[in-house]
Amino acid sequence: MIIPLSLLCLNWIKHCNLLFAIVTATERRERRKWTPKDDILFISSWLNTSKDPVVGNEQRSGAFWSRIAAYLEASRESQGTDAGCEQREPTHCKQRWHRINDLVSKFCGAYEAATREKSSGQNENDVLKLAHQIFYNNHQKRFMLDHAWKELRNDQKWCALATAKRPSSKKRKCDDGGDSSASEATANKRPPGVKAAKASSKKKVVEENSLNAFQSMWTIKQQDLLMKERLSKMSLLDSLIGKQEPLAEYEEALKKKLITDLMST
Repeated sequence: MIIPLSLLCLNWIKHCNLLFAIVTATERRERRKWTPKDDILFISSWLNTSKDPVVGNEQRSGAFWSRIAAYLEASRESQGTDAGCEQREPTHCKQRWHRINDLVSKFCGAYEAATREKSSGQNENDVLKLAHQIFYNNHQKRFMLDHAWKELRNDQKWCALATAKRPSSKKRKCDDGGDSSASEATANKRPPGVKAAKASSKKKVVEENSLNAFQSMWTIKQQDLLMKERLSKMSLLDSLIGKQEPLAEYEEALKKKLITDLMST
C-alpha cells in the first residue's frame, strides 16, 4: 500500500505541532516554577503590603492580591531577576501564599517541639535537624521551605497572625526560645484603616458628649436636692420659732443646729 506524499507531510506537520506544544508547555511550567529567590521577594511583598496602615485593612481580597502581584513584579524588575518571564497573576500569588503559610506554620510547630526536646550540648543545627525529622514524621513529606521559614520566623506581623490562628495555645514561640503571648500579638497589631479610624473617632465623640450630658444632669440634680434640703430645714426652724410654749431641751438643741447649718450654707 502506497501512502500519498501529501498525507505524509500532513502527519509530519501535526507531529511537529504536537512536539512544539509539549515543549512550550514544559517551558511555561519551568518559567512559572517558584524558586527560593522568588519566594523571598514574594514574602517581602506580602509583608509590606499587609502592613500598609491605610489600605491594609480596607481592601477586598482581589485588590489585596493584585497589589502583592504588582509589588512582586516591581521588586523583580528593580533587582533584574528573571528578565523576560511573565508576570505572576494575583491568583498564583494567593495560591503560593496559602501553601507557604500552611507549611511554614506546621514547621513552626515542629520547631517548637524540637526546642522543647533540646538537651544539654545540642546546638541550633541539632534542633533544626530534629524539627525536620518531626515534620516528616507528622506529615510524611520533607519540609523544603527553609528559606521561607527564615524570612517569616522573626517577623512580628506574621508571628501575630500565626498566634491569632492558634487560640488553643496559651503561648507560641516565634524565634529561638522566645514566647509570643497574646499580649505581644496585640501589641504588634497593625494600625486601623481609614474607615475604622474615622468610626472610632466618631464613637469617642458620641461617648464624650453622653458623659458630659450625664455629668450636667447629675450636677443639676444635686443642686435640686440641696435646695430642697435647705427649704425643709427653714420650714422646720420656722415651726420651732413660732411655738408659743417654751421649747423642750431637744427642740432647743435642734433649733440651734438648724440655725448653724443654714448660716453655713
